[in-house]
Amino acid sequence: MDKTTLLAAIHAGHDPIATAAAALTDATLLGPAPGMPGWTRKDILAHIEWWHRHSVDVLAGVRSGVDPYPGGDEPWDPDAWNARILAENRARAADDVRRGEADSFARLIAAVEGATDDELFAQNPHPWLDGTLAETIVEDSSNHYPEHVPHLEAG
Repeated sequence: MDKTTLLAAIHAGHDPIATAAAALTDATLLGPAPGMPGWTRKDILAHIEWWHRHSVDVLAGVRSGVDPYPGGDEPWDPDAWNARILAENRARAADDVRRGEADSFARLIAAVEGATDDELFAQNPHPWLDGTLAETIVEDSSNHYPEHVPHLEAG
């Protein structure tokens, strides 16, 4: 994988998310997310926004050498983070979440475009990052999007 392929995968994966979100009225966005008990479609969009920001934060950490999520020796627990993301974003207005997700996607693309190959593809660049930054970005974006397209689609 190279940067061009990475960017193409992110865009291709995000297109169905953007299309599905754009097709939803605010009322539908505030309704239940199919297949995600206790979540609204707005919650799903805020969740995607957070994972975009996560990738941007990890890139900043790779550049600075500082763990963007210091917290001791506890293992990374995505389920715990997802519960926290849900709680922190529950009260946001639909239009704020729409803008936030779009902005976070633009920031992710800009961050990847501005990253060097060494930043993206160096193996284990810091003790707190297993694998490559590109692998983290893929997991947060293009591999993550397909899981949530059905939760956003109207129907």
